[in-house]
Amino acid sequence: MDTRKLVMLCPREAISLDASQLVDAEGAVRLVAEDAVEDMVVCLASIEAAWSAGEFNRLKTSLAAVAGLAERAYLPDVAAVAKQASALTNGRDEVALAAVVARLVRVGELSLATLLEISYRKS
Repeated sequence: MDTRKLVMLCPREAISLDASQLVDAEGAVRLVAEDAVEDMVVCLASIEAAWSAGEFNRLKTSLAAVAGLAERAYLPDVAAVAKQASALTNGRDEVALAAVVARLVRVGELSLATLLEISYRKS
């Protein structure tokens, strides 16, 4: 096998924060409650575990929890992807569900890292 022709794909996601909610009237950044961020980390881990174990009821519950937490944390992209994944749990397209779950984890981790970076800059 000729490894010079090997291609490695590294997906990148652009994430967005709901700036209208994240910034108050004076222009100061509102900090997202740390418990919401911690809960989202736990839920994202639960989603990965439920997917790996094939526990679709637990997966759907965790997806709904992440969607709610993402909305509270001003992360519309995370909420949208969680809702897409939740809709796919009712079907039989496991490949599409796997792709969207992987995207949710990727977008969720990037979004949380961005929130933490903003939080550290304001401290």
